[in-house]
Amino acid sequence: MKRNKIYFLLLLAMAMMASPKLYAQKDLQISKVFEEYGKMKGVVMVELTDEVLGNYNFTLFKSITIKNNPNASKFIRECLQKDESGAKKIKQVISNGIPTSIYLQLPRKGKDNRLILFNESKAPTNQITLIYIETPSDTEDVLKLLLKKNN
Repeated sequence: MKRNKIYFLLLLAMAMMASPKLYAQKDLQISKVFEEYGKMKGVVMVELTDEVLGNYNFTLFKSITIKNNPNASKFIRECLQKDESGAKKIKQVISNGIPTSIYLQLPRKGKDNRLILFNESKAPTNQITLIYIETPSDTEDVLKLLLKKNN
């Protein structure tokens, strides 16, 4: 009995010391996208934490790029729709009645602002990019930085 109690306390202590970044965006539906598609062949997933992102003032950057997968597109859109509730929509680009780019500012998590960026392009191939960012910076500054980097 005493041994079980020690094991339980050890496990509890290890769980409490685990990095909170391991649980980032777990409260969001888009976390399922990273879990389900992140290790598939032909998919590119990147996860960077504040140690690597110091120059950008991000605490977490997670992205996934998926090509030619209509099921993934449908699944991501369903997840985004659920995550939109309670979020402030920053920008949405609609083409032929379908949102092709979505920028969402989510409620703060501790000191960090949270941002979801989604883009789907049809030409030359169907490519979906989903990005999740946590940062203490203002989301407008983050958008300016990202748009500046892409130009």
